[in-house]
Amino acid sequence: LAVPELSGMPRFAEGARYWMQWAGCDTSVYSQNGQLNDYMDDFMSRGKWVQELSGGSPVNPKTEGRGIPIDIAFAFHTDAGVSPGDSTIGTLGIYTLMCENSSKLPDRTSRMTSRELTDLIQSQVVNDLRSGYDPLWSRRHIWDRSYSESRTTGVPTMLLEMLSHQNFSDMRHGLDPSFRFAVSRAVYKGILKYLGNRYGTGYTVQPLPVHSFAVRPKLEGEAVKAVLSWKETPDTLEPTAAAERYILYTRVDGGAFDNGREIHAALSSDGYYRTETTILPGHIYSYRIAAYNSGGKSFP
Repeated sequence: LAVPELSGMPRFAEGARYWMQWAGCDTSVYSQNGQLNDYMDDFMSRGKWVQELSGGSPVNPKTEGRGIPIDIAFAFHTDAGVSPGDSTIGTLGIYTLMCENSSKLPDRTSRMTSRELTDLIQSQVVNDLRSGYDPLWSRRHIWDRSYSESRTTGVPTMLLEMLSHQNFSDMRHGLDPSFRFAVSRAVYKGILKYLGNRYGTGYTVQPLPVHSFAVRPKLEGEAVKAVLSWKETPDTLEPTAAAERYILYTRVDGGAFDNGREIHAALSSDGYYRTETTILPGHIYSYRIAAYNSGGKSFP
């Protein structure tokens, strides 16, 4: 047997099997039947981990576990494959309809709900990327396949094969941070819409970060104020994502940012929001602005 050794990589970059061991999961979760096969342990442990968390909850009542009612499980992959020329491999969605000869989840929900989850997320990703990055971004199939990650979780689950990490045209976008943000936001929106459908509720998407943020001083007698200005970033792909209010975070000198406070900001005719705050001479002030609505808070 090989002598065990540390990988030297950060924990989030290691396989699921090693992360679970480090995080304190029971051996039965991350080691499959005592096999000395790290590859199988890695992909087979993921469904068992979800079962361990959800066991004993209303969504998984007959399995012992932590009693956490998990809504969905989601697996993010970059599928392999190379295409000639400048075409992209694109985005594939995978779910599993049958598990142990049953098309029902442990709470008796039809496993077809996983297909709805898959369709909503894949559609959101592809539509957003076609709108903002590549009008020819390839939408691949929706597969019903018996993959461990989508079969064994006990909750609605999808595998997203987002793109091919081996194909130049895919990775030309895949290494772009703004593209990664758009993909992640599209996945979030797809999950949100699925949960809204499942529970019969409306949804609101969190706003995008503000832009053109600036600060200038203003003297009023002995007092010194900072005039903060910024513009809202409209989400042209999602009408519910409009900002409703703003939060100002302040840091003085080398301290930490405070917990933030809601501020009144007036919209000017030039499209900028503006607010004023008092500052004391002799100190360095730093500011952050975050937009928020009933769906959540933007990045600052």
